[in-house]
Amino acid sequence: MKHLVFVIESLDLGGAEKSLVTLLQNIDYKAYTVDLILFKKGGIFEQLVPREVIIIYNNSLQLNIVERIQYKLRKEFNSNGLHHAQLLWQIIQSNFKRENKEYDIAFAYSQGFTTYFVDQCIKASKKFAWLNTDYQKTGYEIEFDYPIYKNYDAVVAVSPEAKLTLENELNRIQQILSIKIIKDISDKIVIKQKSNEPLPIVFKTDTVNIVTVGRLSKDKGLHLAVESCEKLIDKGHSVHWYIVGEGTERDTLEELIKKKKLTKHVTLVGMTDNPYPYMKACSIYVQTSLFEGLGLTVIEAASLNKPIVCTNFPTVYGTLKDGETGLIAEMNSQSLTDKIELLINDSDLTNRLVTNLSQLENADKERTLLEFESLIH
Repeated sequence: MKHLVFVIESLDLGGAEKSLVTLLQNIDYKAYTVDLILFKKGGIFEQLVPREVIIIYNNSLQLNIVERIQYKLRKEFNSNGLHHAQLLWQIIQSNFKRENKEYDIAFAYSQGFTTYFVDQCIKASKKFAWLNTDYQKTGYEIEFDYPIYKNYDAVVAVSPEAKLTLENELNRIQQILSIKIIKDISDKIVIKQKSNEPLPIVFKTDTVNIVTVGRLSKDKGLHLAVESCEKLIDKGHSVHWYIVGEGTERDTLEELIKKKKLTKHVTLVGMTDNPYPYMKACSIYVQTSLFEGLGLTVIEAASLNKPIVCTNFPTVYGTLKDGETGLIAEMNSQSLTDKIELLINDSDLTNRLVTNLSQLENADKERTLLEFESLIH
C-alpha cells in the first residue's frame, strides 16, 4: 500500500477545503493509507472526513507574544512586499520539526504556509503543491516561493488560468517549474442529494431570493452584493439577498448593510457545511468574487441548474458561457445590477440558461479522479 499525506491549514469553510474532503471521500483505501495534517482543529468540514483517514493536529502555528510582535513589525515594514504567509513563515519556521514518519507521496493542498511546511518538514518520495488561487492577485512574491516550489515534483494548478498566473511570475524571473492542471473535484450526485435537505430559512415566494456562497473576505467582493441589492431595491424590485458563509469581513459588511438601511433585504446567514438547500431554493445565484483559482461554488450552482450571474474573474469563462449558461458581469455593482435585472425581467432568458445547464454533461469528478490517479502512479 502507498502511504499518502495531505496537509492543509484547516477544514474551515472554503473551496480548497471542500474539494479536499470530496477527494478524500473518493480515495480507494484498499490501495492507500492516508494521513491528514491540520493546524487548526474543529473546521466545519472535519466531520465529513472518511473514518479511514488519520487526522494529525499540529499546533506549532500558534504564535507567542514575541512572535506576534515580530510579525506585526515585519508586516508594517514589509519593504519586499511579501505575502502575510511568507512573512509568517520567516518568523515561525524554526518552530516546526521534521516529521519522523516517511510517506510515499505528500500533498501541500494550498499555497503559502502549507507549501512551506511540506517542503521543510515532511519526508516523502514525491511531493506535490496545490495552487488554488490567482497567484498574482493574492500578492505572493515569486522570489520567495520559487526556491521552495522547485523542490516539488510538480505544482498542481486547479485551472488553466491559475497555472497562467504562476507562469507569468516565473517568466518575470526567467524560471520554469513543472505545472500540471487538475480541477478541484465536485460531486454532482452528492450536491443534488444534499440540496434536498430542509432549508433552515423560509424564502418568501413573492420575492426575488438571491444567494451568494463564500467566505466573508475582501477577495469575495461581497460589498458589491450589498451595493447591487441597494440599486435593485431603489428600482422597485422586491429582493432579498442571502450571503452564506463566515469570515473576517462580517463586521464591515454588517456596518455597510446598516448604513444602506438594508437589514430587511440582506441576510448574513453564517457558516454551514451544506449551502446547497440555499442554492436550490434561490431565484438567482450570484458570485461577486474579485478573483478565484477556479470558482467551485459557481460549478456547484451550475450543477443545480440555477440561473447564475457572476463577476468576470478569468476562471469563470471555463465554467460559464456568457448568455448561454450564465451571465457574466463586470466587477462593479452597476453591471451586476444590470445582469440581475435581465433575469428578473426576462423569464425566457432565465429558462434558456436553466435548460442549457441541464443539458450539460458533467464528467468533472471522474476526470479529476483519473488525473489524480495518474499523478500518484
